[in-house]
Amino acid sequence: MALPEPLEQTLEKLYSALSSGDLATWASMHADDVAFNVNGSTAVSGRTVGKKAVLDELLPLLFSRVKAESAQIGINWKCMCASGNRATVIFEGISETIEGRPYNNRYLQMLEFSDDGLIREVWEFFDTALAEEVLFLPEQQPPAGTTSFLY
Repeated sequence: MALPEPLEQTLEKLYSALSSGDLATWASMHADDVAFNVNGSTAVSGRTVGKKAVLDELLPLLFSRVKAESAQIGINWKCMCASGNRATVIFEGISETIEGRPYNNRYLQMLEFSDDGLIREVWEFFDTALAEEVLFLPEQQPPAGTTSFLY
C-alpha cells in the first residue's frame, strides 16, 4: 500500500531533517505542546511535554554522550502503517559515543498529527538495554518534569 502523498512528504522531511541534524526543520514539524513518550528506564525514558522541554532538556541529554559528527539518527526509515492522523515508522541510528564506542540502534516511533499537520504526540521504542549499556551513565536521570509514559 502506498502512503498518501502528503504524509509521505511529511515523513521524508521529518526523517531527512533528523538524519542530517537539521534541528530547526525537525523542531518546526512538532506542535508547541508536543508530548514525547519514551519507553524504558533510561535517562530519556518517560513522558516529556512541550517542544521547549524536548529541545532544551531531552535532546541535550540524549546527545550529551555522542560525538556530534558521528550521529546519523533517522536513517533507513520505513512507514510500517498509517491510518488517519497516525503513522508508525521504524528507522535506524548510528553513532559513536565520546569514548569511541559504537551506538547503533533501531527505533520504532508512533506519531500522531494534529489537524494542522504538526506532530502532537510521539511514542518511541528502542533497545533500551543497549542504550543503558553504551550511551547513558548510571547517574543520568530524566529531565525534571518528566512523568510516566502514557498510551
